[in-house]
Amino acid sequence: MIEWKNLGDVCTIVAGQSPPSSTYNQKKKGMPFFQGKADFGKIYPNVRFWCASPVKIALPGDILISVRAPVGPTNINNIKSCIGRGLSAIRPGKNLDQKYLLHYLRSIENKLADKASGSTFSAITQKDLRAIPIPLPPLETQKKIAAILDAADAYRQKTKALIEKYDELAQSLFLEMFGDPVKNEKGWEEKALKNLGRVVTGSTPPSQNDGMFGGEIP
Repeated sequence: MIEWKNLGDVCTIVAGQSPPSSTYNQKKKGMPFFQGKADFGKIYPNVRFWCASPVKIALPGDILISVRAPVGPTNINNIKSCIGRGLSAIRPGKNLDQKYLLHYLRSIENKLADKASGSTFSAITQKDLRAIPIPLPPLETQKKIAAILDAADAYRQKTKALIEKYDELAQSLFLEMFGDPVKNEKGWEEKALKNLGRVVTGSTPPSQNDGMFGGEIP
């Protein structure tokens, strides 16, 4: 049977804290500063700001999680950095694989968003973050699961790129054969769509008429 643990029992969690705004800069002075999801890439964050007086520090290998508007998105921190209050850094313990943790958190991202509260903007408390349950199979099993999910993700990305290339090829072939349909550089005969077929517009029946809904026609 797989053991379940609370995230706070198997990780060190560092809550971000924003330093004085006067210490932010884009002149690469001080430590890279990540404030929230706006700094996230697909896997690793992008450095847009630096901080001359860092307060809370994330280490390379920590999982950065957005804890404020929106709640749930994650990245792997790949550089010693300062984190603002829109983020927390999750540092896996010795019995928790980093990539396994990343995949797990991404798999429950919608559930994390549901835990958010706040009238002005959504946020998750540190208490709720630490209480997130996580299945904890043996470390080697975690690594195997993470490797399989990494491979599946890589395949999805390759497939997506291939589809995009096919779309580009189709557009290129269309333009080569027929030219730009707006400019009509090849002088094709033009006709109104209504002269080539029947155009039927949709119409929603009155919602108060129960007899119009629930039948066999979709």
